[in-house]
Amino acid sequence: MNINNSIENILDIIQNATTSQEFINIHKRASQDFTRNRSLNFKSIIDFVLGNLGTSLDFEAIHFCAGYESITPAALSKARDKIKYTAFEELLHKTAKSVPIVNTFKGYRLLAFDGLKGELPRTIELMRKYVASKKSSYPQFHAVAAYDVLNCCYMNAVFKPGTTDERSAALEILETHDYSGAEIFIFDRGFPSLKLIQKIEVMGKSYVIRVSKSFLREVNDFGQSKLNDAIVDVNYDKRRGATNRVVGVELPFSTKIRCLRIELESGESEILITNLAMSEFSRKEIGEIYNLRWKIETGFLNLKYAVRIEDFMGIKENSIKQEFYASLIKSNLFMQFIGLANNIIYSKKNDKTRICSEYTKSGLCNTRKNA
Repeated sequence: MNINNSIENILDIIQNATTSQEFINIHKRASQDFTRNRSLNFKSIIDFVLGNLGTSLDFEAIHFCAGYESITPAALSKARDKIKYTAFEELLHKTAKSVPIVNTFKGYRLLAFDGLKGELPRTIELMRKYVASKKSSYPQFHAVAAYDVLNCCYMNAVFKPGTTDERSAALEILETHDYSGAEIFIFDRGFPSLKLIQKIEVMGKSYVIRVSKSFLREVNDFGQSKLNDAIVDVNYDKRRGATNRVVGVELPFSTKIRCLRIELESGESEILITNLAMSEFSRKEIGEIYNLRWKIETGFLNLKYAVRIEDFMGIKENSIKQEFYASLIKSNLFMQFIGLANNIIYSKKNDKTRICSEYTKSGLCNTRKNA
């Protein structure tokens, strides 16, 4: 599937879903909603949220209503309340799956997990649920996303209060993850836990995780050694699990963890853990996989400054979640357009190497094709 077809597929999926009575029935709040033929129907509200520019509701209403009969911001808000945010969450899942997996690392898709925090409007509803502490002046959200770093696509995400633990958010994403192909999950040092490792192994997936010095005893022993690449045996029976206060892990649990020491340019080193075999991936390649994780951070910057994900138009939790998932859908669609433009520009120069290098420098997409 080429990029042009993927753009058409994304738009077709949105069109078909938002005009499907089954989809509408699942995601509308009440059975009587959207039963009459009105200007503000289910599809038009979805289009309104997807098309918002991150400005005020008054401006968005004027922009949206051009060519329509006069529709007030209050009417738009009331109509939005009739649609659950889950409509946009499902649209993200549906459209993300249609994005072609053009780029892989030795046949593996690379999926990075990371968190994004930001402030929310200071309303009574949000202060009650999203306030971080009594000292906080504004409510805060903490979103965690799964991002295909080689194909520049948000596959899934959760939107939580600011105090949410990243580990639990990542596990929530993995609960609904249904990609059946070879895949490597990449995590920074805020994520590792025995529960996460067990979950990934049960799924039959691979991982590369940066760990801190306070992680598992066996990994810490490796960190104190002079070894650069070694496999350690980790064994947790119920007694050790109780002593270490391990929660949510099915015990007894035994696994082999490959530990790697990666030297940084600063002269310092970091410890990575993985379940990828030495015979398949060298230490250098594991380091390269982890370094590709930075592309989700670049993706978050694009969300902040290009898609303007934190400029919420709504002030209610449901409306804000609508806009959050809509921003991820738009980001995925934008990246497909950028990929198409890059291919058109550089294919005329017959310089595919430059496509990759320029795309990589800009933090966008297509860093390697089936490396």
